[in-house]
This record gives sequence, C-alpha cells and structure tokens, in this order.
Amino acid sequence: MPVSQSLWNMIEGKMEITEEFEQKVTETPVERTAEDVFSTQIKALQIVAMWPNFKQNSNMELFTRALLKINTFVLAYCTLALFVKGLLTQDLVDRSEAMDIFTLTTSALYKMIFFYTHHKEMDDMVNWGAALAHQVPPKWMQYTTFFSCFHNFMGIFSITFWGLCPIFKWIFGETDLDGMTLPINVYDPIGVTGAMYSVFYIVCDYGLLSAVQIYMASDAYLFTAIHLAIGGFETLNNKLRKMGQINFNKGPTVNDSMNEYLKDCVKLHTHILIYIRKIDRLFRSMIMADVLHAIISLSFAMLQASESKGIFENMKMAMFVSYCIVHQYLNSYFGQNLIDQQEILNKELLISVPWNDGSKEMKKSYQIMMAGCPKSVRLSAWSVYTLQYATFLEFVKSMISYFMVLRQVQDQTVKQP
Repeated sequence: MPVSQSLWNMIEGKMEITEEFEQKVTETPVERTAEDVFSTQIKALQIVAMWPNFKQNSNMELFTRALLKINTFVLAYCTLALFVKGLLTQDLVDRSEAMDIFTLTTSALYKMIFFYTHHKEMDDMVNWGAALAHQVPPKWMQYTTFFSCFHNFMGIFSITFWGLCPIFKWIFGETDLDGMTLPINVYDPIGVTGAMYSVFYIVCDYGLLSAVQIYMASDAYLFTAIHLAIGGFETLNNKLRKMGQINFNKGPTVNDSMNEYLKDCVKLHTHILIYIRKIDRLFRSMIMADVLHAIISLSFAMLQASESKGIFENMKMAMFVSYCIVHQYLNSYFGQNLIDQQEILNKELLISVPWNDGSKEMKKSYQIMMAGCPKSVRLSAWSVYTLQYATFLEFVKSMISYFMVLRQVQDQTVKQP
C-alpha cells in the first residue's frame, strides 16, 4: 500500500499504525540516535529509576531495580501516611498541609511506575523523535538541554528549601528543637523523637526530592518531545511556503517535480502525525494525573499559604505554589504551540500550494494533506483536559474557586465557639 494511501486510511480511521507502515514512513536515513536527541532527559529519568539502563551492564540493572524498589517503598509510605493524616485530622489547615503533598507523591509514584513499565513504548517514541530530528530547522534543539537542566534545578531547589524549612526555623530561632516538625505532615501517632526523628526526617525528605525529580524529569522528556514535533511542523510549513514562491511552469516534467515535492511533504507530515499520536497515547494518563494533582494540591497549598506564619513558611509556600503554576503553564505552552503550528500548516496549504496547476497525482497528495489538517492532533487527557491556553485559564479559575471555598470553610470554623 502506498504511503499516501496509508495516510488517507489513517486519517479516516480505517487502519491501525502497523510496523510495515512505520517502516515505509521512516525510509529516510536517521542521522541522530535517541541518545543524541534525548540524552539529558533520559539521564534525568535514570536518576530516579524511571528509565532502565540495562545495556551490557548487569550491575547497573541490579542498581536500577533496587533504586526503583526503594523509591516505590518511600513514596508509598509517604502517600499512605499523608492520606491517613488528612483523613483523621479535624483541622482544615492541618489537612491542607497533608493533602498538598499527598497528591504530589501519589502522582509521582504513578509516573515512575508507568515510565518503567512502558519503557519499550517510550523508547520507540524517542526513536521516532530521533528520526525526525534531522528534519527540524538548524539549531532548533540547541537550548533543550539548558532548559531541561534549568527546569530540573528550579524544581529541586524549591523542594529542597521545603525539606530544610524545619531546620532553618530552628537555626534562626523561629522554633526550638522540641518543636521541630517533619518536612511533610505525615501521620505520627507516637511523636517520634531523637534518632527515630532523624530517620523519619531523612525518609520524608527523600520522598519529597524523589517525587519532584520524577515530575521534573517527566516534564523535560515530554516538553522536548513536543518541541521536536513543533520543529517538524516548522520545517513542513517552510517547505510549503517555499513551494508557493517557486515559479512552476506547466508541463509533464514540472508536474512530476511538484508531485514529488509534495509527496515528500506528505511523508514528513505522516511521520509527525504518528509521532504526536505516540506522545498522546503514552502521556494522556500522566496529563490527567498532573491536572488532578495541580487543582487539589494548589487549592490546599494556597489555603496553607494564607495561614502560614514566619518568613520561612511563607517563602516555602510561595516557591511551591509558584512553581506548580509554572509547571502547569509550561504544559499548556507547548501544547498550544503544537496546535498553532498545525493551524499554520492548514493556512500554508490553502495559500502556498499551487494545486490548480498540478497533475492529478499531485492533487491527490494535496487532498490527503488537507484531510489531515482539520483533524489536528491535540495532546489531552482523553479530551477531558487539552494542553492549550484556554484550558489553562479554566484550570486557574477552578483552582481559585476551590481555594475560596476552602477559605470560607476555614473562616466559618474559626468563628465557631
């Protein structure tokens, strides 16, 4: 089956993406490997055992699996202890201190296990990205490593300050040694002290750090993948724009040239569409986890911030809330850019391609590309939450609404005798 016919069937929903079809689409020699394109992002995932590194190294395999078990145990403990605390406490602010981190550790635990168990599909996705990397504009990917490292650093910096906040409060006299609390508000029925307190402190702090590292590594991986797809659309739009600037003269030879040129565009368009569908299929559940965490966590965190006392508590909550909002905005930013590029593609097809002057075969290729544009792929959580600016604004509205409800409940509780 020709690639153009396969794309037509895929657009109409008449066929699944098969290995044979993928092989036809990726006939162009790959100049860069997945390790070249996603090197930093994969290393960030490997830090928390989200990406296995089993290549010719049995010791690394054992270490990765041991680290995965440790992370799973710590995050599961933190999640359960936070949930029990939030369930048993009668104070709304106390519950807020537990629930904002409960959603973080829960979603982080899910992401870590999902990445590890779906490693083969993730690896296939980055290989498709590597095959697309030589088709993006020059220097398109030059800042992805810096952005990934900076994003990772800021997340770790924010949560490190959170974890050390009880120590800072003790050092600067905001509390005494007996009044020090654990980094997260876990259920503690016996009131651990001494050496046991130190052990629980380290475990809770490690849970915080690993949860945020999971989030930051997942972000860097997803954002790089989307940015790569956007670069593919940028190249495709430039090719179509260039086609409109070429002075084609009518004739059989020119018609063949136009058709071959447009068929190359169809091939690139097909590759990008399949690549985006792979991203969407793998990340839709994690996008849902992101949204649920963001709305619940930020609503409770804002209530906690409004009740916090002391400079360190205020700084801790300000950094946490700010970076949670930044994280959600970046999701929408890259998703919106992907949508915008597909809309530009539709415009370039209408304006730049001289389809009236082409042959029958060329018009068929043009029709196939046009059929793919109105059904542009949008990254979403089963259409419940789409990564775009409009849904980000709805998210902010929902977060503020839930915070106001919590604030009202807290005020009424305080007024009661």
